[in-house]
Amino acid sequence: MIGKVFDRIESLKSLATKTELKMIERIKTIPREEIIYMSITELAARLKVAEATFLRFCRKLEYRGFQDFKLSLSQELGSEDKGVTASPSKRIATSMVDAIMETYKQFNEEDCRRAASYIFHANKVCVFGVGTSSIVPQMMKNRLVRTGLPVESCSDPHMQTIIASNLGEKDVMILVSVSGATKDIINLAEIAKRNGTPLIVLTNYSKSPLAKYADIPFFTCRKEVAYEGGSLASVVAQAYIADMLCAFVFELQGEESGKRSLNAALAVSDKSI
Repeated sequence: MIGKVFDRIESLKSLATKTELKMIERIKTIPREEIIYMSITELAARLKVAEATFLRFCRKLEYRGFQDFKLSLSQELGSEDKGVTASPSKRIATSMVDAIMETYKQFNEEDCRRAASYIFHANKVCVFGVGTSSIVPQMMKNRLVRTGLPVESCSDPHMQTIIASNLGEKDVMILVSVSGATKDIINLAEIAKRNGTPLIVLTNYSKSPLAKYADIPFFTCRKEVAYEGGSLASVVAQAYIADMLCAFVFELQGEESGKRSLNAALAVSDKSI
């Protein structure tokens, strides 16, 4: 089957089941600009069908799956927008500022204080992410380790699984994932639940599989288009939440935080020219 996404959908009507016909009519009422930012869970809920039903529909349209469906739609919309958008410098600056401000608007300070308390009192803190979402965990580790807290982070899924398997109730796991549907990250969340390890989650989607495992979830508001390949605006929104968590941990540590940060700074001072 060839053609644009909605052309394919229209051409399928003559062969569609009753359920698919209802789904086709419903999807046409959703702005295409919204669809490219949705998870399969969110879109299936809007269409009033099971996720598996919509996945089968994508394959019937001859897409490999939901991500392939979104990628094609994203590319079409991106192509239509060329020539009418702002300059790259302004567009990127606006995107990053919007990501922080929209995340700030729904930021729950009480949840952040509670999460910071988990981190501060933990025997061990593990911060994990994969792909582009592995950037903020490493940044968070670099901040917290300066105050002497036992923090570990790595981006290799196998090592993450091994480390997670040895965590317990007095440890803390922090997982970062834009989609909240990455298999490796979901696996870590399942391990945390089995071990009774408190789980803090940073993700875009409140209805994602990952969010359901979280003891304390935080939601970033930067929506990614599939063809962007991990926009750094998403990382900026994640970094805002991570920075807030660190700030509240430092507050709990009091004057000791400043002393330890100074010791760390002095220790590496001779590394600069």
